[in-house]
Amino acid sequence: MPTIDICQRQLPKPAALGSILDMGIPDSKIYKALFDLSQSIAGHTDLETLCNSLAGSLRHVVSFDFLALVLHDPVRDQLRLHAISTSRPYKNNREIVLPADGDHFGALVWRDQRPLVLSPLYKETQHRDVVDEALQAGIQAIILVPLSNGDRRLGILGFGFTDPFQPDEGAVAFLQRVASEVAVSVEGYLTRHALLHERDRIRVLFEITNALVSKLPLEELFSAVSEQISRVVAHDLAVVGLRDKDTGRIHLSGLHSPGGIQVEIEETSGDPEGLPEGEALATGKPVVITEPDFERFQSPRYRKYFKMGFRSGCAIPFTGINGISGVLSLARKSGEPFTNDEVDLLVQVARQIAIATENSLAYRELLQIKDKLATEKLYLEDEIRSDQNLGHMIGESPAFQAVLSAIQVVAPTDATVLIEGETGTGKELVARALHDLSGRSQRSFIKVNCAAIPATLLESELFGHEKGSFTGAFAQKIGRFELAHQGTLFLDEVGEIPLELQSKLLRAIQEQELERLGGNRTIRVDVRFIAATNRSLKQMVDEGKFRSDLYYRLHVFPLMVPPLRERKEDIPLLIRYFTQKYAKRMSRPIESVPSAAIEALTNYEWPGNIRELQNVIERSVILSPGRVLQIAIPAIAKPSSLAARTPRLEESVERERILRALHESHGKVSGPNGAAARLGFRRTTLQSRMKKLGIERQYR
Repeated sequence: MPTIDICQRQLPKPAALGSILDMGIPDSKIYKALFDLSQSIAGHTDLETLCNSLAGSLRHVVSFDFLALVLHDPVRDQLRLHAISTSRPYKNNREIVLPADGDHFGALVWRDQRPLVLSPLYKETQHRDVVDEALQAGIQAIILVPLSNGDRRLGILGFGFTDPFQPDEGAVAFLQRVASEVAVSVEGYLTRHALLHERDRIRVLFEITNALVSKLPLEELFSAVSEQISRVVAHDLAVVGLRDKDTGRIHLSGLHSPGGIQVEIEETSGDPEGLPEGEALATGKPVVITEPDFERFQSPRYRKYFKMGFRSGCAIPFTGINGISGVLSLARKSGEPFTNDEVDLLVQVARQIAIATENSLAYRELLQIKDKLATEKLYLEDEIRSDQNLGHMIGESPAFQAVLSAIQVVAPTDATVLIEGETGTGKELVARALHDLSGRSQRSFIKVNCAAIPATLLESELFGHEKGSFTGAFAQKIGRFELAHQGTLFLDEVGEIPLELQSKLLRAIQEQELERLGGNRTIRVDVRFIAATNRSLKQMVDEGKFRSDLYYRLHVFPLMVPPLRERKEDIPLLIRYFTQKYAKRMSRPIESVPSAAIEALTNYEWPGNIRELQNVIERSVILSPGRVLQIAIPAIAKPSSLAARTPRLEESVERERILRALHESHGKVSGPNGAAARLGFRRTTLQSRMKKLGIERQYR
């Protein structure tokens, strides 16, 4: 090819280079020109103005048309076009970056540190893409001169001419002298730039430190850190993932875009295996990824990143006192790889993030413990105020003794228990006995009445919510699951839980983990579950009103509490117990209960079970003026003078109740809306009572 190496060949006189050497100008003039040149290019703060000043001064002695300043990037080992000055219109909208170890013209000059002349340019056969682009711009000849200051190689000066020529060694030597003068200014610029960059790095680290110590909420912390990092490390997206020390999963805890790119991520937690985050966590070292990596990752999050145009990134692990606690990930759309210099800075930032994250998590944990203690205090006060008769389960009947035996067997096992029975039979007392006889007795017993909480609020009540997760969520709330950690959670009336919430409940019971409403952090709990219901869950499963998988998960150890009418032997004991209890509370001098009253109360069916009996005795104590208990409701019991009439009165009242229930159920006896369910009877029991009371058999 017609390329002339000035250092290897003797060249003829120039044909078109209007050098001052060709004009026979004395050396003093040459030195004057070089002095004026150095004055014109000194002190510039950017390469573009330096290049223009250089071109303006040099055109007085050299008639070139294009001047290009190409500098070497030691970090990436690339030659990059930084500035260009022309005497004619020229548009260049693309960035020109070439590898310094390639075989192109610039790399040859860079490596050999010898000038290169390409003239005429159209005869060049190699690197035709570069040659054709230059020819389209009207360039017919090029001189490339190394830009060096002593032993430091800075880059290349390129001169372009619209006419071909063959310069002599003296002309090229002059251009090399020019390059030496320019190299001094360029090195000064690069030194200043490096100092400013280092100043910015230090300032950013300082500002990040201020942000980390002043902003405890993680969401605010990460966005502030990302904004500061963007001043020295360009990025379009920053993501912080925290590692769950129990499961090893990564939970997305912060996401920020300095440019305001909207990114919605459905996958807020996952297994990092096979991803850059996983490699960073496993090795404890930064991982730099390029476009092919983004394309091959199968994670939904990375596929979404790739579709949005992200083409390069890095994952920086951060390590605290307790080991590697998370990963800081940055991504770019430009595709430009993250340099070692940038990664080194991010490693320093990651160290600060680790400390701040541990502090923030500790702060949040302290707040949660404080809230939990405050809530548990309220529960304890409620328990003290509400007399629950803990440890006072009264009864000697075989049916009740069977329940007590079952409680003693299952209580220490931590197995899930489903307590079934009619309303008012004492299911909550059974649940408390299970807790008191378990290894969790020193921890919290948390009760949730699923029927008493509106369906729209039940999820928040069970699992808690984050601040701002819905309208009215003005503060973070700890759910009952978290409050019951290491204790017992009692789900009363579990059959009332909405179908759409049952799947989340099932996961919490099975996996012992949950997420608050509006949160993305998985919270692990250690809870023993006890559920209670007065409905037939199996029938609800058959009707599609209750999930079968949840039913079988709760039905590990079913425990049926008998109704009071099936344990009549216990009624006299309960009467005496409640009489003494309320007489003492109300300071009433009641000493005895008439046997006729006890007999009448024993013969009553008690559809409301123990709760109804308790209420009757309480009212009777209130209305008894002397030392003998007087039954407050004539339909249930009478003093001894009316004892003979009591059964007849009871039958009359019971007949009216049954007829009313049959009327309300449109004559239907069985089923969830039948008369038996309304009265709290079994179907066979109601049919027996109907036969005894002579109620027509037209009802079914």
